[in-house]
Amino acid sequence: MEKTFYKKGAEAEIIQITFDKSKAINKKRVEKKYRNPLLDLQIRKKRTKSESKLIKQASQVVNTPRVLKVDENSFEIIMEYLGGVRVKEVIEEKKELCELMGKEIKKLHSVGIIHGDLTTSNIIFINDKSSNNFGKIFFIDFGLGYFSKKVEDLATDLIVFKKTFNSTHSNLKNGWELVLRGYSPNESMIKQMEKIEKRSRYH
Repeated sequence: MEKTFYKKGAEAEIIQITFDKSKAINKKRVEKKYRNPLLDLQIRKKRTKSESKLIKQASQVVNTPRVLKVDENSFEIIMEYLGGVRVKEVIEEKKELCELMGKEIKKLHSVGIIHGDLTTSNIIFINDKSSNNFGKIFFIDFGLGYFSKKVEDLATDLIVFKKTFNSTHSNLKNGWELVLRGYSPNESMIKQMEKIEKRSRYH
């Protein structure tokens, strides 16, 4: 199997491989030396299983890479390789993606999926105009995700995105307002977001 090192994160190595004669991405959770060895194995196995399940569930409502193979014993998820670029790199020229991201995040939340690490680096843009006038977005990296329909968790997911979005794209006028327009939060969500932000200011 041909392999090309792609990226190393805090939790996993991302390697570009050839799988079934096509490009693919292999995400492998790496050992943490500071953890008890048995506990480390359990955590990596659990998180591999959980992430693959989240991706498969998310794919029912939004675009994600297809999961091609999961090996819980080697802590690997092999996924479809996506071309395209990170939204982070094109959002200045494609401001319409702000509202689209909000709409798609709402779809994830409507089925109880918390992404856990929403950033414009974890959303891929592909210039495929078959479904609309400006292409598609794909959500990646569900490693910190989980299932929940609690308003607190949904609101926290949005606040995490708001913080990274505004710090990364501070020059994008009304960018976050457009994301929220796409998401269209109800009153209870707005109030919960305000509570979370207020707490974070005083702690």
